[in-house]
Amino acid sequence: MTISANIYYSTCMSLSRFYLSMYSDLMDSFSIFLRSAFALYIVYVGYQFTMNKKEGKDSQDIFITSILVSAVYVFAFETSGYYNYVIKPAFGLLEDILTFILSKVQEASSYLGKPAETDYFSDVTNITQLFTALDMMFLEFMKTCKGLLPSGWKMFNPLLLVDVFAILMLILAYGAMYCCFVFMFIMSYFLMWLLFYVGGIVLILGCFKETRGIFFSWAKMLFNYALVAIFTALVVAVCYAGISQSVYKMTTYDTTMLNFTADFLGLFVWCFICFAITLKTPDLAAGLTNAMAGSTSGIAGALSMGGGKAAAMSAGLGTMHGKGIGALATKAGQMTGVVPHGRSATQRLKDRLGIKN
Repeated sequence: MTISANIYYSTCMSLSRFYLSMYSDLMDSFSIFLRSAFALYIVYVGYQFTMNKKEGKDSQDIFITSILVSAVYVFAFETSGYYNYVIKPAFGLLEDILTFILSKVQEASSYLGKPAETDYFSDVTNITQLFTALDMMFLEFMKTCKGLLPSGWKMFNPLLLVDVFAILMLILAYGAMYCCFVFMFIMSYFLMWLLFYVGGIVLILGCFKETRGIFFSWAKMLFNYALVAIFTALVVAVCYAGISQSVYKMTTYDTTMLNFTADFLGLFVWCFICFAITLKTPDLAAGLTNAMAGSTSGIAGALSMGGGKAAAMSAGLGTMHGKGIGALATKAGQMTGVVPHGRSATQRLKDRLGIKN
């Protein structure tokens, strides 16, 4: 298993094991408190009905809420239903969607290149194979760049320096694309697990009308990070076909001197496009779920919004100061007779000529 695929697999296993161990430890340590709180809530609801404190629609709401709380408490804390019927199906659905998308992208991209180009790298039909393919392509890419390095070094030869600089820029472009994809996908996957960790408490809060907004915000964030993972994998899978074809053509070079061909520039452009679009996937997911974007562009947007508010506040303060200065000047003119009664020179001229407004 390659580096990024191993990181992805280790992350999945660690998060799953942590949830199972945390769940068992949580019930061992706080089971008495949770059961006592649940029992007190049931007693409180029974007291409300017995003493006729609530009537009509209020009593119906309390009765429905008590049933929901009882069902969710047993489902999320007393049994493993939350893990077996919510968490596992959610990640299973995510993996099925990714498998379907990657297989269709692989099928469509197989018609774009020659048989030798499409067979150069292994098929990508799931997310683990995508991580493995990117790692293997990076190794082939580094071997190709090593073969393209100038063999004869001469002091102060600008052409050789340009060749080395071009290769370094290409390596940086591929590395940025690679790291951005690994970070964005694993970050989304990790944050989905964190949201599921607190999902039991959020489900309890969702039973009450006053705190139901917390549940909807939790579900919105969950869908947001799931879409980020899907869009990120889709972008990289689409760009993978073009990147693999460019790397394959570069491996066929039979010279040690760098040749700035369309393949070299194509690989650089493909990496840059993949990197830039991957950064925009959180904005796309946030737009569909009406949530806040979590990418660098979202942070920049928040900063620019803050800067705009600061500028507006500064403009408002400037207007206030300007009005204050104008009022003081008018008052001083009245006192000195320069501006009698606060009238302007144009108004005084109209009064002398008998012109009415």
